[in-house]
Amino acid sequence: MTIFGVTVSLATLWFLAAGILAVIEAISLGLISIWFAGGAVGAAIAAMLGAPLIVQVIVFLALSAILIGITRPLAKKRLNAKTERTNVDALIGQTGMVEEKITQYRPGQVRADGKIWTAACTSGEIEKGAIVIIKSIKGVTIMVEEINEEG
Repeated sequence: MTIFGVTVSLATLWFLAAGILAVIEAISLGLISIWFAGGAVGAAIAAMLGAPLIVQVIVFLALSAILIGITRPLAKKRLNAKTERTNVDALIGQTGMVEEKITQYRPGQVRADGKIWTAACTSGEIEKGAIVIIKSIKGVTIMVEEINEEG
């Protein structure tokens, strides 16, 4: 193939595409373009072996899909495994004690993590002194459920 008067092989173009995709991955860190870079390397190898262009494209697409399907979930799991919840998100799942009665129509207060928080529940009433578990956070209000003593 001749581009601007320079003869370039398809393998060189595939390797160039792989390099560009690798640079894009290095900039974005999105774990997407790196798999296409792998597919481009596979297509370049097919080109060096003399495969026609249609076979190179099929190798590129198939290898990219395989790499995305198999390795991306593993890579995301490994990279996100060390994510720690911080600040308010760390409260979810913790327990607290009701300091002021909570109803579904009127927020109360819960002591959790050594602090007093505005708390609400989605149904019923929770009396002062009850132990609750923090289910979620909506704005500055923690959403709680009472822990039943029976189990």
